[in-house]
Amino acid sequence: MTTGTIDVLLADDHRMVREGLATLLRRESDIRVVGECGDGLRVAEEVRRTEPDVAVLDIMMPRLNGLDACRELRRRDGSLAILILTMYDDEQFIARAFDYGASGYLLKEAVGQRLAEAVRAVARGEIYLGPGIPRDVVQRARDGESDPYEKLTTRERQVLHLIAEGKTNRQIAEELKLALKTIDTHRSHLMRKLDIHDQTNLVKFAIRRGLVSAR
Repeated sequence: MTTGTIDVLLADDHRMVREGLATLLRRESDIRVVGECGDGLRVAEEVRRTEPDVAVLDIMMPRLNGLDACRELRRRDGSLAILILTMYDDEQFIARAFDYGASGYLLKEAVGQRLAEAVRAVARGEIYLGPGIPRDVVQRARDGESDPYEKLTTRERQVLHLIAEGKTNRQIAEELKLALKTIDTHRSHLMRKLDIHDQTNLVKFAIRRGLVSAR
C-alpha cells in the first residue's frame, strides 16, 4: 500500500497514447510518471530502473503482450500494483489479467475520467474494475478445461510471441540475446506443449489467444 506520491510507469506501444496518459496523470498532484515503455519485453527492465508503485500496461504490445508481461512482473515483485489499460473487453482477457496478478482493469474509452482514480485504487492495494467490466469476473470460475498455454515458461511465451510477429529463429536469438540452438530448443518445447507442429497454426493460436493482432 502506497502513501504520498504514487510513482507510475506507462507501457503502451503507441507513443501518442503514452504522451496523452502522461499528460492526464501529471495534472494530479499526488501522481508522478517516472517512466514510459513501448514494448512488452522491456517492461521488466524499466520497472527495475524506475521502481514504480504502479505499472499501467496495455495488452497489445510488440515482443511480449501485456498480460504475459504482467505475469512476469508479479513473479519478480509481488508488491508492484499492475493496472491493465486496454481497448479489449473480452472476459477471457479480463480473467487472465487477474489470474496473472493484475490489480485493476480499465478500458481506454473510460480513461479520461477514471485513470487517476484507478491508479490510486490499485496503489492502495484494492481491486479496480472500470466501467463495463463485469463485477463478478474476478470470482467467476473457469470452465474447468486445461489450458496448454499455461504450461509454457516465460521464455517460451516470449519465443512464441516473436514467432507470431514473423521473426525467424535467428532474429529471435538476436532479440533475446540467446544462442540460436537455445531458440530452436524453446521452439521445439513450446510446439510439443501446445501440440502444434507448424508455423501457420502457431500464428493462428497466438492470434486467438490475443498475443498478437491479426494483420
